[in-house]
Amino acid sequence: MIRGLYTGTMGMLAQWTDLDVVANNLANIDTSGYKKDATIFMPFDQILIHRLHDNYVITPKGPIDRRPEVGSLGTGVGISEIATLYSQGPIQKTDNEFDLAISGNGFFAIEGPQNKIFYTRNGTFTLDAQGYLVTQDGYKVMGSKGYIQITQKNFSVGENGLVLGAESADWKSPQEIDLLKIVDFKDKAGLQKVGNSLFEATKYAGEPEILTQPKILQGYLEKSNVNPIEEMVKMIEVQRIYEINQRAVTSFDDTLKTAVTEVGRVG
Repeated sequence: MIRGLYTGTMGMLAQWTDLDVVANNLANIDTSGYKKDATIFMPFDQILIHRLHDNYVITPKGPIDRRPEVGSLGTGVGISEIATLYSQGPIQKTDNEFDLAISGNGFFAIEGPQNKIFYTRNGTFTLDAQGYLVTQDGYKVMGSKGYIQITQKNFSVGENGLVLGAESADWKSPQEIDLLKIVDFKDKAGLQKVGNSLFEATKYAGEPEILTQPKILQGYLEKSNVNPIEEMVKMIEVQRIYEINQRAVTSFDDTLKTAVTEVGRVG
């Protein structure tokens, strides 16, 4: 019974974590470039169950267990990891020239606080007071030459990430400003979320590889890859499993209470 309490409790804890993951996915449905998370479960070791009241046979070489095997018993489930799914989110047209979307693989390189480099799929950019291309949080977008500064009245971004500027609306004598730094990783599982659709590369991700042929769409944004219907169904499923484990724990607790207060009582 004690083992059953632990098994049910571990199941409740695992489902509680899964519910947090689903709730976070739903909260970021409208977050551009957001990548959904999924809970990966791991089963604990199983143990063999033997019939009670059968004795060991002692031999000169040691004891022999002659108790018949009834079967195996699971000892609960835990969380292996919270995995991020990097599938492409839907591309939405915005007609905002500062909005950029990556179709296919790749991440924008962003310089955050303390000159630390982060990576994102959220292309909701703007210009700061000095004309640098920045995120909504003011972090500078990186190009092959460094920061991307746009001083011209008009600018455009080609599919290959080439940033051009021009003073006149008819685009006479366009100037090449920079090339967006679009990178990818051999093992995206090595990327770690740091909030605001930003990722940090750990040693497990490997070195960032610059993509020479990315596909950049100007005036578009990649939306979240969260499917709200799937997440709502998942939330209901998690709640039901949590309730089943909760009822199991309550049942074991009631049985223990009966054993303590009734079975062991002297008549």
